[in-house]
Amino acid sequence: MKLVKVSTVGKIIWFFLFLIFILAITFVISLFKKEEPKKMVDPPQDDSLKIIDYTETINHEIDFDSEDIVNEEDVIKITDSATYKLKGLNTKYRIVIDSPNKVVKLKLSSFESGVTDNFIDVKNAYKLIVELEEGTENMIISSSEEESDLPVIFSKADIDFIGNGTLKVESNGNFLTSEANIKFKDATLEVNNIKNGLNVKGNFEMKSGVIYILSTQNGFLADGNVTIESGKFILRSYQTTIKNKGIFIINGGKVFIAGLEEIQKPNANSKQKTIMLNFLEERKKILFFHDTTNVVLAYGGEISYKHILYSDEFKSNSYVLYGNGKVAGEEKYGLYSIEDTSEEEQLTCDSIENDRFLVNDLLNIYDDIVKK
Repeated sequence: MKLVKVSTVGKIIWFFLFLIFILAITFVISLFKKEEPKKMVDPPQDDSLKIIDYTETINHEIDFDSEDIVNEEDVIKITDSATYKLKGLNTKYRIVIDSPNKVVKLKLSSFESGVTDNFIDVKNAYKLIVELEEGTENMIISSSEEESDLPVIFSKADIDFIGNGTLKVESNGNFLTSEANIKFKDATLEVNNIKNGLNVKGNFEMKSGVIYILSTQNGFLADGNVTIESGKFILRSYQTTIKNKGIFIINGGKVFIAGLEEIQKPNANSKQKTIMLNFLEERKKILFFHDTTNVVLAYGGEISYKHILYSDEFKSNSYVLYGNGKVAGEEKYGLYSIEDTSEEEQLTCDSIENDRFLVNDLLNIYDDIVKK
C-alpha cells in the first residue's frame, strides 16, 4: 500500500515540474521572438471638412442670349465647384450658390444683368471668386425704378474679386452685403447711385485695382479690419463714407473720400501719409490741392461734402488749398486729369501758418477750414 501512495505523489510532483518546465521554455522563446509591428489605422475621413476646388479644371458657360436656359423658378442654382462663365443679357434669372466647402468661380465676360435684387446669393460655400475677364466691361444695372433694401450680392462666404475687367453697378437698393471676408485685386469696380455700397461683417483687403462708390446713404461699413495696400480707392457719399469697428490701414495707393459725416481715421500703423480736412460749413464747390508750383489734385465737388480724406504718395510736404475756380481736363470718379486750371478763393484755418497745409506726419488733421 505504501508503494502505491508514493507512486501517486510522485506523479503529481512530476506533473508540476513538467508544467513549470513548459512555462519556462515558453517564456524564453518569447524573449527572442520579434514582435510584429502594429498596423496603423487611418482615422475616419470627414468629407464635410474637405475643401473642393475644381475652378481651374471644370468650366461651364452660361449664355443668357441663348434659348437653352429654361428654369421655372427664375433661379440658376449652383451646387458644384467649377468656373461658370456668364455672358449675354440677363433679364430674368438670379444666381443662388449652395455649395458647402466648395470653391465657386463666376467669370463675367461682357455680361449684363437687369436683375439686381439678390442677383448673386451665396447661401453656402467655402469661397466665391468673381473674375472680371480681361478687357471686358460688365454691367449690373437695375431695370426697375422702385427702391429696394436688397443687395445686388449677398454672401455668407468669403469673396475674392479678381481680373482685369470692369464691373459697373447701378441699383435702387444696396450693392454688397457680406457676412465673411472680402479680398480685391486688379479688378475695376464702379458703383454709382447706390443706397449702401459695401457692408462687410469680416475683414476687407485691397491689393490693387480700382474701387469707386457713390452712395446716397453709407459708402462702406465694416465690422472687421480694412486694409488698402495699393490701387485707387474712392468713396463719395451723402451720409457716412467709411466706418469700421476694426482698424483702418492705408499702406499705399490713392485714397480719396468725401462726405458730409466725419470720416474714419486711418490707424497709426499705416505706412502712407494721409491728410484729413474738416470744413466749418457744408460745401459743393471744386477743391484744388496746389503744391509749390502746380495743382496736383482737383476734386469736382458737385455733391455736398464737409469732410475730405486724401492719401497718396505725396511729393510735397505742404499744400495750398483753393475752394473755387475752373479746371480743364477729363473728370472721372469726381477727380480731374488736369490740363489747365484757374484757382480762386484760397482756404485756411487757425491751426496753420502762412496758409500752408502741412503733410509731415502719417496723419495730418485740419479742422474748421474756411475761406481766407
